[in-house]
This record gives sequence, C-alpha cells and structure tokens, in this order.
Amino acid sequence: MLAGASGFAQKQPKPNINKALSLMKEGKLGEAKDMIDAATTYEKTMNDGKTWYYRGLIYATLDTIQNETFKALDPNPLKVAMESFAKADQLGKSGSEYFLQAENSIVPVTKTQQLEMLANYYLDKGIKKFQDDQPDNDASLAYLDKTKLVFENGLKTYSNDTLTYYVGGLVAQQAEKYDLAIENVNKYLQKGGKSKDAYLILYQIYNGPKEDKNKALEVLREAKAKLPNNPDFPKLEIGLLIDLNKIDEAKSSLEQAVKAEPNNKILHFYLGYVNSKMDNPEAARKNYQEALRIDPSYFDAQFYLANTYLIDVDKTSKELSATGNKPADSKKRSELVQQRVKQSETAIPYLERAEKMKAPDKDMEIEVLQKLSLLYYYTADDKNTARVEKRLKDLGVTDN
Repeated sequence: MLAGASGFAQKQPKPNINKALSLMKEGKLGEAKDMIDAATTYEKTMNDGKTWYYRGLIYATLDTIQNETFKALDPNPLKVAMESFAKADQLGKSGSEYFLQAENSIVPVTKTQQLEMLANYYLDKGIKKFQDDQPDNDASLAYLDKTKLVFENGLKTYSNDTLTYYVGGLVAQQAEKYDLAIENVNKYLQKGGKSKDAYLILYQIYNGPKEDKNKALEVLREAKAKLPNNPDFPKLEIGLLIDLNKIDEAKSSLEQAVKAEPNNKILHFYLGYVNSKMDNPEAARKNYQEALRIDPSYFDAQFYLANTYLIDVDKTSKELSATGNKPADSKKRSELVQQRVKQSETAIPYLERAEKMKAPDKDMEIEVLQKLSLLYYYTADDKNTARVEKRLKDLGVTDN
C-alpha cells in the first residue's frame, strides 16, 4: 500500500492548457507558467498550436506585469513569448487565426490584435521614458527594442512601425548612440517616413560626431529630392558646399536661392563669402551691402565687408616686408607706406561701423578692435589708437 501511494505521488499530473489560461486570468502567473511549460513537453499537448499560443500570452503577461516576483520567474519572458507565438503559427492551420473571447463581449480578440496591443504598450512606455521631466534614454530604447521585437517577428503589418523607428532614431541620437540612430532613421525612411527631422538627424550626425561631410551632403541632397518644397535643406547644402570648398557648386546654388528669396540676408551674406573665396571682392562687397540693406544691424555682413578692404592693406604690408633696406628701395617703400595709409583710411569706416554693432561674442569684439588698432597705427591716429587699446584692456587683452 505504501509503494502504491509513493507511485501515485510521483506521477506527473496531466497539464491542462485551458486551466493554465484560467490561472493567468486569475493572476496566478506562477502556477500558469508551470502548467503551460509542462504542456509543452506533454505528448498530448506539445503539438497543439493552442498550447504555444497560450504560452506566448502567459509569458507576455509576465513581461508586462509590475509584480517583481512574477517578473523574476524568467530572465527574458518576451523572448520566450515571441518564440512561443512563432511555434503556434508553425503548428496552426494555414489561414486560421488564434483568438480569445473578450471579457463581457461576444467579439473575439485575435492574436494579431493582441500583438498590436503589446507592441503599442512598449511603444507608449518608450515614448514616456523619453519625454519625462528627467528622461531615461536607455530605458526608452529598451522599450522600443521590445516594440520592434514584437512587430518585426510577430506581425505582417504594424501601423506604428515608422513611429517606432523615428522615435528610436531620435532617442539614440540623444543618447549619443549614433550608429543605432542612423540604423533606426534609415529604416524609418525605407518604410516611407517623410519627416524632415529624420533627414536632419542624419545630417547632424554625419556633419558632427561622425565627421563625414560628404555623407552629410548626400543626405541633404536626398532630402531636397524627397521634400522639394522645404526651404531649409538648400541652405544647409550651401553651407556644406562652402565647408567642403566646393565653391563653384555653392555659388550656383546660392544664386538660385537668392532668386527664390531675394530678401534673405543670410543668402546674400553667403554669396558674398563665396565671391570672396573666388577672389572677386567687388562682387562680394555688393552681396554684403545687399545683406546690410535688408538688415542694417547685421554684424557679420558688416565685418566681412570691412575685411574685403583689409585684403588690400594686407597685400601692401607683405610688399613692404619684402622690400630691402638699400637706398634704391627707399622710394618704393615710401610709395607703399602712402598706399597703405590710403587703403587703411578706406577700410577704417567699415570696421568702425562693425565696432558700433553688437558683436556675437567677446572674441569677435576683440578681433574688430585689434584690426582697428592696427589701421589706426598705420594712419598715425594716436587718439583712436589709445581709445581702442583702452577698450581692449577692459576686455582683458593686455598684449595687443
């Protein structure tokens, strides 16, 4: 009799997949997990698609529940859930759909709908972690990874796939995980995403931390082609062309842009900069003056306009340095000195106007004053030299 009792105690109970589902609904997740796991190895239930479907539901619940005791029942319950759903599909009938009856309703909830809700749950969590007053980028990315795991492996279509990739790109950029950001944004664009910000994320990464301006230029040109009515990309392209010293291309793009926006002071300024680089100071001056006509307080335009006149002063100074000290050189030196005086007198008013404007920063203010100090020295203007040197001293410049 004792032997029989022992044998009865050791006999494995038959797992009941419906009971496992009921236990899950009752919140008894530990018991539900044990029973459904047993069903996956029990000969009468192991090849039943519903066994694996219910297992997917139970493990997905383990991953989303807040109870830490239940969450500790498996190190990666979502991975198990998705593997179980895949097994259920493998065993199920072609064209059929697993479902559960909704509570207090005659409407069934299909596996597809359940997986959509699961993906949306993680997506919502990921967005909230990113938008919190104290954002947690790593936690956000972890939730977004779960969203992708669900819809990439369990759904044929997902209405929020582009949103997931877009948010993933944005969060990864903020977290300085640039390769991941690029991967997410590229998937967003491949899926048909059209937000200008996606291209801007790629541009900022390639033009910044990745230090690949040619790739940044490629991104901007793709953005221009896909979003031809956006006014920002042509301007960014011009800046990159200038940085890459592709001056001819920059000039052509600028001339087109100026025609489209004749009252855009920045475009006139950039065109002036390009003409300066192409050694065409007269054209550059006209461009800077046009920018100043649009905005008389435009410091950069005034400063660069003054610099077009300083070029002549610098050339003359170099000629002076190259002359010898022989008596035969005396006449030439005297002529060059007078020439530099006249050139300095021409340049001074432009720099003085820049001095009266609000410089963008202290360094630029100092640069204007130092250049003025030199021109005043060339013209023997001791009063203004003293005035400027006092201002430089007040700004902390002790050796001018």
